Amino acid sequence: MAADTAESTDRAESTDRTVDNVLGQQVMGDFRPSDLIGTARSLAGDALRRPTVVARSVLGFVSEIGLVAAGERHREPVRGDRRFTDAQWRENPLYAGLLQGYLALRESMDRYAERAGGTDRQSERIRFLMAQVGDALAPTNFLLGNPAALRRARETRGMSLLRGARNALGDVRSGRPIPAQVDGTAFEVGRNLACTPGSVVLRTEMFELIQYAPQSTEVHEQPILIVPSIVNKFYVFDLAPGRSVIEHYVRSGFTVYCIVWRNPQARHDLWGMQEYRDAIDTALDAASQISASETVNMWAVCGAGPVAVSLAAHHAATGAKKINSLLLVVSPLDTEAMAEAPSIGAFMDKDDPAAPERVADALRNKRMSAKEFTLLFAMLRANDLIWNYWVSNYLMGDRPPAFDVLYWNEDATGMTAQFNSDFSEFVHANPFVTPGAMQVRGTPIADVAELGFDSYVLGAKNDHLCVWQSVYRSAQVLGPRSTFVLGNSGHIQTIVCPPENPKASFSTGADLTGTAQEWLERSERHQGSWWDHGVAWTRERSGRTVAAPDVAGSSEYPVLGPAPGRYVMERA
Repeated sequence: MAADTAESTDRAESTDRTVDNVLGQQVMGDFRPSDLIGTARSLAGDALRRPTVVARSVLGFVSEIGLVAAGERHREPVRGDRRFTDAQWRENPLYAGLLQGYLALRESMDRYAERAGGTDRQSERIRFLMAQVGDALAPTNFLLGNPAALRRARETRGMSLLRGARNALGDVRSGRPIPAQVDGTAFEVGRNLACTPGSVVLRTEMFELIQYAPQSTEVHEQPILIVPSIVNKFYVFDLAPGRSVIEHYVRSGFTVYCIVWRNPQARHDLWGMQEYRDAIDTALDAASQISASETVNMWAVCGAGPVAVSLAAHHAATGAKKINSLLLVVSPLDTEAMAEAPSIGAFMDKDDPAAPERVADALRNKRMSAKEFTLLFAMLRANDLIWNYWVSNYLMGDRPPAFDVLYWNEDATGMTAQFNSDFSEFVHANPFVTPGAMQVRGTPIADVAELGFDSYVLGAKNDHLCVWQSVYRSAQVLGPRSTFVLGNSGHIQTIVCPPENPKASFSTGADLTGTAQEWLERSERHQGSWWDHGVAWTRERSGRTVAAPDVAGSSEYPVLGPAPGRYVMERA
């Protein structure tokens, strides 16, 4: 018996390693796709140990189906669920019954998750797994269960199905992990994306530095350096004319620099948090020298936030004065707050005894590819980012839309093995709020609330990656000189939010002493984009205006070519 148990355990661990190699080690801290395999395996074991739980769920589902068949129970899809808007789901008895059966199944799966999990976190893990399975089993994902797709097939005499098959074959040939989300032929980086005029003034093995050309006769003395996320390409900040926050700030009289991270390959796997910190420091020095300004206004975005803030903390600890202000964009610093994220947070156990082994294992060739990131992020909103395109591309035979944000989303990047490991260790150590837990370049970091400059922290109310409550905690961690602003849309939509957007709004509030919900209840909501609010905040901290430079770069940092440079062109 003991030998059988050991063999079973070895086989299970081997399965986990295989899934990790295919899908990647982790995202947002300690979440791994193999955790879903482990959750399913635990669920199966629990079902064998407690068969009554399974029996109760099955009997409950059968009972619900009986009530539906008798006309005594009726459910409605969740408001905003676009899968069941076709009139046939209400008017056709067969489809109406299928819908009721599916909704009853989802409800039974949710109840089972509550009964099977021993703790709230375990229940959340099981619920996440059940949601993935339930989304995949939706009748709309199958031709016979999708009245709109069947109608399209009849109207086109089968041509929609032929086009869908071609779309599916194209995705298979391209090695896409999920259906294509965008018509990539409509866009070209440097032509209609990332086309704000500028020059590359520095190129290293890790990054290029762009200096954008002034669009005003005078500029503020202190420039802006944008540190984009370590994952994803920089040009979400320079998406398209009229939809570029970089363009907006340049036109508002700022000299803007932006780091363009290289899409890391296997040979770059030793790049970790320290190497990225050093790269940011190099870019700060370049921007400072070119603009003849002792300090720089720094932006840090998403996963680059902890790297940039730890560098700033090192500067504060050593007395270096390089950063004048910080604009932190959708970036959690307190990993305990990150664990409160729905679904993904259920897989982030700071006190998990297996965590040290996971960190050590991550050192062994556990890099994250662009395809792996695409799949993992899509899992967080499977209906919108996977099954929606499954239906439209394959069952309906439509071409994906031509939408710039979706093109950027597909232009993915990877993560090095060392950074993957370092970030996992960062999540478990939670060094920004754990005294004595952080050292940078051998210097102990005491308190990031004493960085010596003001901070503007931007959250996104509908963010499914970096939930706004955790970003609010970042503002609290950064101390009393911090301002918190909450955009009213999602992770990317909050960034790409030009003032002309009629649906845009944001909230502000000076009191950061209470909980996130208390802040929200006391906050003031403003119509429009945060862009102009951010411009005004930065302008107050950027010194006097001086004549705009006639040329880019300097003798120490000569122009190497036009923006957006070479590195952004490197595809996964």
